[in-house]
This record gives sequence, C-alpha cells and structure tokens, in this order.
Amino acid sequence: MADVAEERRIGDTDPRITRLQRKRWLIAAVIVLVVGAPSIFYFSGAYDRWQDSRSLADICRGSVDTSEVKELLGIDRLRGREVEVGQGANPHAGQLDKCSLSDPDRSAWLSVAMDWGADASGALHDFGEFAPWGDVGMAIPLGHGWEGVMDEGGLGKDLVATINLPCVNHRNDTKRSSLVVTVQGMAMRSMEGTAQRTRFARTATKTAQNAAKAWGCTARVGGAVERVPDNTAHTKVPEGEARGTCAGIATAVRESAADSKAPIENCYLLSDSFTSQYRVSAFYAPFATALAEQPGYGGEFDPQKPAGHKGTTIWASAQCSSGSRALYIATATLNKDRPSEQPDVKLGKVALKEFAARSAKRHGCTDLKLP
Repeated sequence: MADVAEERRIGDTDPRITRLQRKRWLIAAVIVLVVGAPSIFYFSGAYDRWQDSRSLADICRGSVDTSEVKELLGIDRLRGREVEVGQGANPHAGQLDKCSLSDPDRSAWLSVAMDWGADASGALHDFGEFAPWGDVGMAIPLGHGWEGVMDEGGLGKDLVATINLPCVNHRNDTKRSSLVVTVQGMAMRSMEGTAQRTRFARTATKTAQNAAKAWGCTARVGGAVERVPDNTAHTKVPEGEARGTCAGIATAVRESAADSKAPIENCYLLSDSFTSQYRVSAFYAPFATALAEQPGYGGEFDPQKPAGHKGTTIWASAQCSSGSRALYIATATLNKDRPSEQPDVKLGKVALKEFAARSAKRHGCTDLKLP
C-alpha cells in the first residue's frame, strides 16, 4: 500500500502543539467566564434586579401593582417580603395575609394586609388605634362607592387606608362575609397634597380589588378614584357651621366629609381651648363588633347592649341592611395632663343623638336605640 503521509516542512507548526494551545485557551476562557461573569452580573446591578424580581413574585398573591407602588413611593427599586403577623395582646391587621414592599434601605415602604370580616379588629387597630381616649385622627371617606376610609399621619409622609369588600358569594358565611384590606405607606417624598393622597387611595382600591379576586371574594367594588376629600383633621369648624360628619352639632368641631359608604366616621367636639371634649364615632359592619376588642374598651361599654352609658362613655346602635347593627359611641378625649377639665356628659349625649340620627339615616339604618 502506498504511503500517503506527507513530510512536514521545516518551520511548520506541530499540529499536536496547536491542539494543546487551543485547549489551554479554551480552559482559560472557561475560567474567565466562570469567575468573571458572576462578578459582572453582580456589580452591573443585574443581580440586585434579579433579587428584586424574585422577591416580588406572587407577593400577596399578586394583589399589588409594583410599578404603581414605585411611582407612589418615589423610588426606582422595590423589594418585597411576606410578613408574619402574631396574635399578641393588641390585634393587628394581616391575620389572613400580609406583605411589605420597600426600597432596599426600607426608607420608603408600603404594607398590605388582608383579613376576613370576622377578624376586623386588627384592621381597626392599625387604622387608628381606637383607644377610648385621645385623638385618633380623622376617618376620611374614599368616596366613589368604596366602603373605605383613609387617614394621614402627622409627619405628612405616612398614610393608611382600610377598605371593606362585602363578598356576595359568602353572604351567609359569618367569617368570610367580607374581605378587609388595610394599606399603610411611608414615602421618601411627602404624602401630603391632594394629588399624592389621591394616588395613594387609587393604589389602595386597586390592591383591594385584586385581593378580592385572589381570595375568591365576589365583591361589590367602587369606581375609579379621581379625587379624595381634603384632610380636615386639624381644621376647626366654628359653632353651627358643620356640614360633614358633625352636621347639626351646636359646638365648635373638627369633622370630615360625610359619605353613605364610609364604614367609620369621626367627629370631635371642641372646648374653648381647642381641646377635644368628646370623640363621636360611627362604626358599621364589620367594624362595629371590632371596637370592643380594642385595648381600653374592656369595661367601658357592653357591645351586647344596643345602647348605654357608663362613666363618660355613651353609645347607641341602629339596625342596618347588612343584617348587623351599627355602633355610635361618644368617648371623652380630654387631655390627661388637665384632669381638672371634666367632660360635659350632657353635651356628649346631645351630640351623640344628633350624630347617630344623621349617620343612621345616611347609611339607610333604622331602629335607632339611644341611651
């Protein structure tokens, strides 16, 4: 057989050496890729974005529009986490589910909590810490057909909203007759201003609507929130000029806009020194029964009695179309540093009667029981 192998000319590269060099270059390239790529991935910010995306996956069962939250809080990055809610001595919202979304430093955040109507005491606590004394802020209706209220913190950077969603498909289920969604937030930029407060209310209502779908609650929801009432928590209304929740009350007051869908209403009766003498409030389902579970109300009133008077606490009730009774209550709010200033119980009774009658009529409730 003829020899077909060719002689390698002088100066030609040995093929074996070439193959060895190629292997070395390939190994070096693989090492650079394995070692360098993660570093590039990490330091380019891609790793952080991946972590953000992973943490937000199905947060609160997909109830939260993360792009909307970024705009609301004024941040570029958003990290999410599920929150464990303990029972504790004081009730807190989120017994069904709770999640928190924030920038990596947690300097701006939003929390979302869900509860069935039977567990509304936590939502009521987180909305205003409704202790039977002091100023708990103002329940400002969201309007537009929503059974919800909001309030603004003193620093102008935090807001809270609580929304009740009656579940028509669980109407006869005492535990799941409604879904309560509580949204709290603090932004890097101020939450003050009508536009920002409206943006917050819009985020809260959209979240509530998504939550209803996620938890199988066929709910009666409101419309798009184009504007919310002004924050009048610190605005004194002169005697006889009240037109909102304090309408018909003869003394100077602080009030909010009145709305037939608002599940919570507040009115403050003021003394000559602008100190609150009484807070008169209305609580509709599911918050009417939740008030008795708030800290400090243990011996103040008997929620089983439709009306009563004990010390400086006075309460009334009315029957509503939801099948439950609404609660109207007047509690003394005088400054504890001025024990000599005693509340005018007669004034509290007169104010409660006027307040309860107007609120019950506005909400379509009857059979008003007064003390």
